Amino acid sequence: MAVSGYSVGENRRSMLIIFNSNGDTLFTSQHYHPNYPELTIVVNRDFKEVEDGYLLLNQIVNPDGTSDQDMDIEVLKLDELGNFQWSQSYGITTRNDWPGSIIPVDGGYIISSSRNNSLGGNRKNFEYRNHLFQVNNTGEVLWEYFSPVGELRGNKCWAIPTSDGGLLVLTGKGIEVYVNPDTGQLRWHNYAYKLNASHQEEWGVFVRDSLEAITSVNQLSAALELEDNEGFVVAGNLAEFHPERSWHVGVLAKISPSGELAWQRHYQHLEGAWFRHYIYDLAQAPDGGFVMVGEVRDTINAPRQQGWLLKVDEYGCLVPGCQLVSQVESPAQAAAPRLLLYPNPVREQLQVYYQSAGPAEAEFRIVDAQGRAWRHFHARLPEVTLIVDVAELPAGLYFLQCVQEGRAAQAQFVKQ
Repeated sequence: MAVSGYSVGENRRSMLIIFNSNGDTLFTSQHYHPNYPELTIVVNRDFKEVEDGYLLLNQIVNPDGTSDQDMDIEVLKLDELGNFQWSQSYGITTRNDWPGSIIPVDGGYIISSSRNNSLGGNRKNFEYRNHLFQVNNTGEVLWEYFSPVGELRGNKCWAIPTSDGGLLVLTGKGIEVYVNPDTGQLRWHNYAYKLNASHQEEWGVFVRDSLEAITSVNQLSAALELEDNEGFVVAGNLAEFHPERSWHVGVLAKISPSGELAWQRHYQHLEGAWFRHYIYDLAQAPDGGFVMVGEVRDTINAPRQQGWLLKVDEYGCLVPGCQLVSQVESPAQAAAPRLLLYPNPVREQLQVYYQSAGPAEAEFRIVDAQGRAWRHFHARLPEVTLIVDVAELPAGLYFLQCVQEGRAAQAQFVKQ
């Protein structure tokens, strides 16, 4: 087993740690900037194990030393024992090149990255382009793809190979908003697109919310291709910030083989107003559902970071049957919010699937049979699964009440 990362201190080094199934460290391999000690900044962004060793994809300060602002890409090849074999850097001095992922393929490796003009403190008139390219086994570039000029397509750029020889690319499509005469701000919607085997774009699709405001932290971070030409599933996070509270949820979405959004789910663990939810990886389970891992981060209270593990069904439902509720047949049925609760009875965590006709804020209360209020929280997305801790509630009958723009709904549950 292997894990990669970087050490932070006076000098940064990329690190590879090899350990066995018992967690015993077999060896640690550390590597400096190619022009160390004159240049030091090295940050590992991805790594892959290959037949004859390991590949590390690093972000490094410009290796020719002409600028201490320009970031470039380094591919570092190590043998089976972590010994240096070769290193190659990629990038141009007039742009930042930010690496995303490295994919071993026949005859070499495919690298996904983002090229932008944010170097040197530039704060407006941004240019962001996805840059994907393949190198051979010695680092020589074989082909390159750039996203269209004039589009803000960047933020991050990750990719996975597809069964037809193409790539599914996870990135963001952005806008630049005015802040003041000297400053703009980039805001992103999650975006996924498909390149065919000839590196031509076949389709692209937004994985976004219905809220008007978009933020700089939206990001898709994981994807997989489904078997039997069923399409793709992507995961990440969606966010919107307000002075009184933030909306920062995990997202999972299914995309058809032709690039249509089949369904999209959002997940939020309710503990406070400033929780942020991140999904970093996912896998398909034997039953056709999906397992996701990430973190729930509290920006105010300790513990600041908690691991997050989710298991959903093949429709992305944490609450069984959510795909039926989300199919709204008529405007009349959409007039009132819809609620599904699971499990019921419940001991510790109540999962609430909420669906409404629009993105207006909804207010929730949990009250007991005597009308006493026990919990109070909010949601804004028109579709979200809320994970509510109810372990401290006394055993008994409770009602979950929801009001959104004068429309009300109620569901009952039993606390064991």
